Amino acid sequence: MKFIISTMLLIAFIGQGVAFAHVNHDVISSETALTIANKSVKQLTFKDLGFEVGKLDASWKSLTDANFSVTEVLETTFIISATNATNSEVIYFEIAKNGKVLGVKGVN
Repeated sequence: MKFIISTMLLIAFIGQGVAFAHVNHDVISSETALTIANKSVKQLTFKDLGFEVGKLDASWKSLTDANFSVTEVLETTFIISATNATNSEVIYFEIAKNGKVLGVKGVN
């Protein structure tokens, strides 16, 4: 029994270490932010991730790297625009310099 409890505590401790290590990533480049936005668009075509834009229609799957651009580089975030050539819609990603997507908004 003591072995099982020790093993569970060790697993919990290792899991916390991984979580803390993830938070302290190095600062990402603008190119990495573009890649994150591109992957996020694809995810948003099959799932609402809780951002303002909700679930995007399937036409967003066809976006290529050319459809993304760095709109602004701020102190702690990147603003990335994604333009859907099919319907001329533009959405904006706010991506923290640690790589986390903070928000996705459409043009109103």
